Amino acid sequence: MSSSAAITTPRLPVTTATLEPVRFGEFLRDRHLITDEQWLAALADHWSSSKRRRLGAVIVENGFLPAEIVEAEARAFHDELDIVEVADAEEAGVPRSEKATLPAMPFRTQALA
Repeated sequence: MSSSAAITTPRLPVTTATLEPVRFGEFLRDRHLITDEQWLAALADHWSSSKRRRLGAVIVENGFLPAEIVEAEARAFHDELDIVEVADAEEAGVPRSEKATLPAMPFRTQALA
């Protein structure tokens, strides 16, 4: 008897990890603090205004939530964010926050004495 039967292993689909932005309005909606309708109304008001107001301010102005709740949830929103910074080789070693505030300086190598 010949044992020429090939053993195959099932291939799992390749998935790519992606970072998806979470916006404050979605955060409030997902926590069931505002309804889908309130979220959409606040977004419409936010984007249609000539002067862009923060979404939390729009939610308070429309009476969907009191300011104290929005402020507390904003703190929770920022505390729960996992921040992952990815830099290419050219930017390595310069944190994004410093890159935006420091002037570009040429990199110089100095020989050690």
